[in-house]
Amino acid sequence: MHPIILLFVCLLIGVLLRLTHRLPENASKVLGGWVINVALPAAAIRSLHQVSVRADWWLAALTPWAGAILAIIVLVPLCRSLGWSARRTGALVLVGGWGNTSFVGLPMIATFAGSQWLGLGIVIDLLGSYLALSTLGLVVATVASTGRMNWRAVVLRIATFPPFFAIIIAFATNHLERPEWLTQTIDSLANTLTPVALAAVGYALRVDRIAGRIGALLVGLGFRLLLAPLAILVAYVAVSRASDPVAQVAMLEMAMPPMLGASIIAIDHDLEPDLVALLIGLGVPLSIASALAWWSAIGHL
Repeated sequence: MHPIILLFVCLLIGVLLRLTHRLPENASKVLGGWVINVALPAAAIRSLHQVSVRADWWLAALTPWAGAILAIIVLVPLCRSLGWSARRTGALVLVGGWGNTSFVGLPMIATFAGSQWLGLGIVIDLLGSYLALSTLGLVVATVASTGRMNWRAVVLRIATFPPFFAIIIAFATNHLERPEWLTQTIDSLANTLTPVALAAVGYALRVDRIAGRIGALLVGLGFRLLLAPLAILVAYVAVSRASDPVAQVAMLEMAMPPMLGASIIAIDHDLEPDLVALLIGLGVPLSIASALAWWSAIGHL
């Protein structure tokens, strides 16, 4: 339960820093810059080191991609029909389409499925969530913030996006031994991901600005905590894989709250930061109850 407590503590620290004016107004952007350029790449390099991918794990690794694509298919036309802006649409796609498969997801796997499945969780997180965020997620953020698709600019952004570059390095050095000093350095930088990301979200969290955003909150959290896991569950049932432990872990990961990395990218691209922070602040506590309900449902398949 310690990781979940840390989530709330770091979120609260961000809120208190804003209320006490200890940091400048653009602090959430600065903190987000650290996450994108330092903490996320370090976490990617650390996570894949000496992790062996089993052949039957690849389908599970594709589930975050499926969730992200489903978010685009469902949320973009829905937001347009409601007359919402491109920035709000982009925020909902990023925060609704990507789940927190690492800091929340891994403890949930250990609690419900057992620690022997943590390796699978890391593969789902890195090859699924992180890789999809570093490519498809960056496309969503760029189009939503600029209002147009410039393929040359997008490809350049992806190629120079630090987390994407880190994943390439992680693959290339997967089974290489690392000196102790390098391992400790990477671990120390990676460990800043959750505290700094949540502090950035907490700093941007303004509960007093919930007015006018209730509908968007219901759409974003409804998709993230209800529709996305339901769609993946139905898909695994359809291919008769629902009783497979690997599939069950993948389904559990799809029931996670919004991904911190996706929220930071949304805030960095100025995609309605107030809404993004509210989605994170409300999504994490709600997901604890919803994940338990989904795991109970998965166990009866």
